Amino acid sequence: MGRVAPRAIVGLVMAGLLGCAAPREAKPATPLRLAVRADVAGFFPDAGVNEAFTVQVNDALFDTLVRFDRRLHLQPALAARWENPDDHTYRFELRPGMRFSDGRPLTAHDVAASLEANRRGWVTRDYLQAVDSVRAIDDLHLEVRTRVPYLALLTRLPWGFVVPADAAAPGSRPAVGSGPYRLAGWDRGREIRLSANPHWRGAAPEFSEAVYRIVPGAQERVRQVERGEADVADQVPLEEVARLERAPGLRVIRRAGLRVLFLTLRVDRPPFSDPRLREALDRLIDRRELTRRALGGLAEPATQLVPPAIVGYDPAAPVTTPDRDEALRLLRAAGAERLAFRLDGPNNRYVNDREILAELARQFTAAGLQVELDTIDKRQFFPLIESGGSVAHLMGYSCESGDAGDVLGSVLHSAQGGPLGSLNSAGLSDPELDRLIDAADTARTDDARAAALRAALRHAASLRVALPLVIQTEAVLLGPRVEWDPPLNLALRPHEMKRRP
Repeated sequence: MGRVAPRAIVGLVMAGLLGCAAPREAKPATPLRLAVRADVAGFFPDAGVNEAFTVQVNDALFDTLVRFDRRLHLQPALAARWENPDDHTYRFELRPGMRFSDGRPLTAHDVAASLEANRRGWVTRDYLQAVDSVRAIDDLHLEVRTRVPYLALLTRLPWGFVVPADAAAPGSRPAVGSGPYRLAGWDRGREIRLSANPHWRGAAPEFSEAVYRIVPGAQERVRQVERGEADVADQVPLEEVARLERAPGLRVIRRAGLRVLFLTLRVDRPPFSDPRLREALDRLIDRRELTRRALGGLAEPATQLVPPAIVGYDPAAPVTTPDRDEALRLLRAAGAERLAFRLDGPNNRYVNDREILAELARQFTAAGLQVELDTIDKRQFFPLIESGGSVAHLMGYSCESGDAGDVLGSVLHSAQGGPLGSLNSAGLSDPELDRLIDAADTARTDDARAAALRAALRHAASLRVALPLVIQTEAVLLGPRVEWDPPLNLALRPHEMKRRP
């Protein structure tokens, strides 16, 4: 992913994109039908939780100052150009003539109100934690000031969704944005309906309507594509990939994603406030066996909380070697040979999440631990961990900005009274880790930031609060009507999907 130099104009108007075309009718089309495993948690500003699928669907409705392309390179979006005249200041010039999906003009005042509301209370506030103030200079110009010199700001702005100024407060009105689609209907737990936004600044989506159908069963999602009832299915069962790759007319896209799954242990109270017990669990996990039994061998054991493509990844970090004898010694030393706890996790969030949890429980039980397994819908899971109701749970995080600061800031930074730590379900407050994360955020060069992120990841590993398990493999099935060049994270982007000739 490209980086920006301070004090230089780094945004350029892309050819053919300056200004906005007059409102136009979207091309007529049969709806694009996407069979997905679970529903969204909500729509901004009432998204409810910073969860990847929820953000992906919202991304079709709301535009941002800058966006990532398919290869995670930054591109102008609402902003036509920008500059950073000093280490704390970014100034953006918006494209003229833009409108929200309801026809209202979009101005810098709307952007300022949205970013201010986001950094103060929206579920994606961690991404804007370095912002100190946002000011509309006039209708087309905006100034963002940061608390510290912050090289990563532009890579965080794709989470700064823009809504009308009077809709920035949660609960104020239905979702209104300026993305490629607008919300046409939401039948909770059943389907989400989108229709093309006639005021979208870019080319009209080839599919003027997109329908997400909530289909919890993995096999049923696949069958719907095979029967021609759906065009796309997410989270394809990995054991089905080989068969589907041979099926005429279908296309399977499979790759190691950006998401790492990890076991989070609550450290602010017993039993896992005792570091010996955290180390014991870490040494009881056989990650290679986990990938074989729960994922059919179609995944990679994780060495750390980010995959190799992410800035901050440490190639020298090894996979933790299982050591049952040492684990049992630690349990005895802590007086917890028969340690009992509940293992929680979602049953509709990650690929094979139930199977992963079951295999973890099997490995722990085989060592004499007493494990109660509880897998629940993600809509109940996230409130459970946010309330502190779980001492051990499966989580995953995808650093979609390409930078390890995402997971460090959201999941492991302390949450006491600051902008970071919104997903810190471990109850962790470690001053040294906070210092290392903050040092990365104030680094003056890309190399210095990468080094600081590696140091923070190493220290996080020593705490054994979030035990890395696997780098998740993702698979999406396309039917015969659809062509798609997917982004690196395999995020479903309906406006980028085309009809197959």
